[in-house]
Amino acid sequence: MRGGGTSDWRGALGEARLLVSGFGKWGGGIYDLTSGTPVALDDLASSGLALGGGRLWRLLRGPGEQTSTGELLAYDARGVRSYQRLDAVRDPHDVVWLAGAPHVTSSWDDAVWRVGEGEPVRVWQGSPVPDAWHVNSLVVVDGALHVCAFGRFDRHRGWRDEESAGFVLDLRTGRDVLTGLAHPHTPRRRGDRWYVCESTPGVLSERGPDGALRRTVEIRRFTRGLALVGPWALVGGNAHRGRDDDRGEVVVVDLRSFEVADRIPLPCLEVYDILPVPPAVVRGVATGFAANAARAVEQHRTGTRPPERRPAPDDAAVRLVTPRAAAGLAAAGRALDPGRAAGCGVRGSLPAEMPAGGVATATVEVVNRSGGPLATVPPRPIKLGARWRPLDGGDDIDNPLVPLARVLPAGTRTTADVPLEAPDEPGRYDVRVALHQPGTGWFGARLQAEVEVLETVPSAGLGPEGGEEDDVADGGAVGEQHDQPVDAEAEAARGR
Repeated sequence: MRGGGTSDWRGALGEARLLVSGFGKWGGGIYDLTSGTPVALDDLASSGLALGGGRLWRLLRGPGEQTSTGELLAYDARGVRSYQRLDAVRDPHDVVWLAGAPHVTSSWDDAVWRVGEGEPVRVWQGSPVPDAWHVNSLVVVDGALHVCAFGRFDRHRGWRDEESAGFVLDLRTGRDVLTGLAHPHTPRRRGDRWYVCESTPGVLSERGPDGALRRTVEIRRFTRGLALVGPWALVGGNAHRGRDDDRGEVVVVDLRSFEVADRIPLPCLEVYDILPVPPAVVRGVATGFAANAARAVEQHRTGTRPPERRPAPDDAAVRLVTPRAAAGLAAAGRALDPGRAAGCGVRGSLPAEMPAGGVATATVEVVNRSGGPLATVPPRPIKLGARWRPLDGGDDIDNPLVPLARVLPAGTRTTADVPLEAPDEPGRYDVRVALHQPGTGWFGARLQAEVEVLETVPSAGLGPEGGEEDDVADGGAVGEQHDQPVDAEAEAARGR
């Protein structure tokens, strides 16, 4: 084993992150392995992962899959997008995206299913005998769906007695592209080479375009799960059954020398899939069912209430959100300290003119460099609004505060629509659009521009956009009455 492998493969990832799915008799979950040390995102035991249609698709897995209901989750950057119950799909293994829909394998029925809006549709079946072929992994090559199986047998689990009958089948042509495989999983094609986990002998094999064996490397574990990252192969290796002190691993193989470069232990017993993904996908998985931030915070707050103030007993409680995600969102409802507040801001442009008493909407950009999430959640919900200050003197006129449409994670930005309600009195006004939090007041760098309020409605509507604009920090005198204002330094409008 060569040293330094971990840092090398991490560099080859670039901006991508690495997810690993796992399960086992003690459970499993999804792990972020980007740092070289697994970080559990949740504890939902899982098998196949796939990207497609702007989503991450994830098959859940539990004991007794032959008699339980298949379940498929889809994520976007904000969390769980959909949950689908797949009553017809028993023992689901793998999922890929093809022709606008996820496709799922069922090892019990040796079948491939297309999952759409309604009931799953079976698009192919190898054998009518339950688990005779052990259809498992899927891969799309040149737009064609390929399926991997242990062999063609006519009795239940006939593959147990014959190890080297496995194959990879091109469903479009009906032709085997690889044969003679030993209980294969996770075939991957790169250029003219195939890489396959041959599970029972515990090896990763490399094969040519004709299927001829070129090289193998011993993983010394039941292999399943494979990602090719630059000159590296990341291979899943399962714990040895019967050894309570063992755990699964991700084994790093140097494809140039075909030698093991590193071994990374995992908390679960079995690995199913390894997948490089964009960073936003990891954030979505970590958020999970906390996409509704207010509900997630309510779950967090319920746990701290005395029993007489809970709406249901503990044995009726449903906890969809991980405690870590719920606690993180609840923290967004606490008062911002000055350092965090200074990292936030609003930028954009305002109309140069508006009619007296007129109503318009300004689309602005909210930037979060606070180091934590911004959210409209109790007890101190962050909102956004405009204030009109007459240039000839007088009191500020506040427009309605509006909530952020979604949670804004640290280091991100989003657009937001802010209502502008022009004063009834014509004149020139200094209009300020900024973030606001009860107990903190107006904070962060604000959008500021002069707007002329006209006595009559101009025939051209609201007039041209592009009034003078600046991002100007709110000072200590702009907090609401009884609020504690937060000072923040000005930041150039285009400097973020």
